[in-house]
Amino acid sequence: MKKISSYSFILISLLFLFNISSCTYVSEKPEEIQLPESKKAISPADDEQKAFESFEEILNLTQTSDIQSVLPQIEALYLRIITEYPDIALAQECYWRLISLYVDKSVPPEYEKAETLYTEFLKRYPGSVLKSVIEDTLSKSYYKNGKWDKLLKLYTPAVNEFNEKGKLLNPDPMFMYAEARFNLGDLVEAEKAYKVVIELFPKSSRSDTSKTRLEEIEKRK
Repeated sequence: MKKISSYSFILISLLFLFNISSCTYVSEKPEEIQLPESKKAISPADDEQKAFESFEEILNLTQTSDIQSVLPQIEALYLRIITEYPDIALAQECYWRLISLYVDKSVPPEYEKAETLYTEFLKRYPGSVLKSVIEDTLSKSYYKNGKWDKLLKLYTPAVNEFNEKGKLLNPDPMFMYAEARFNLGDLVEAEKAYKVVIELFPKSSRSDTSKTRLEEIEKRK
């Protein structure tokens, strides 16, 4: 057997060490990067759970006999839900409930806060089915407290849409618009609106009231 030269031996040794080093490098796995807890994505289910926890707190607070004493806490919880969890269905209901709180439970009614929320609601949820519910809540409070300017402003868009497209799903927007005009002394516009209610919704209670109002307008002429 031929002896391996010292040069060949050194070369073979280097190749052997290189192969071991290469295999060791390939076999190593990078450590898994752990995101901080605050950076991890929060699931919609987590949002809903947290929102409903806040909502349950509100329900518990409303059981008190002195509702006025807990209104600030209830307001803060509603604001938390609509601010932190705007994409869950409960958020839309909380807009309505908070607006109701401002106009029905606050003394005196906090109309500026309610109207700001309503404007925000329309921008965030333009197609929401709760739009008419919120309008009804606002209009009842305006009517009860004689806020005719506010009532007129609330329903003028619906009346303008009717004038352009002839579309009116129920008598309330036109009737409330007519009532606002009537109480503000604009009898000409009020008369026109009452007649629309009578023509389109002849069997409704709004139609009966509209007929009475037309008789009153006739006496004033």
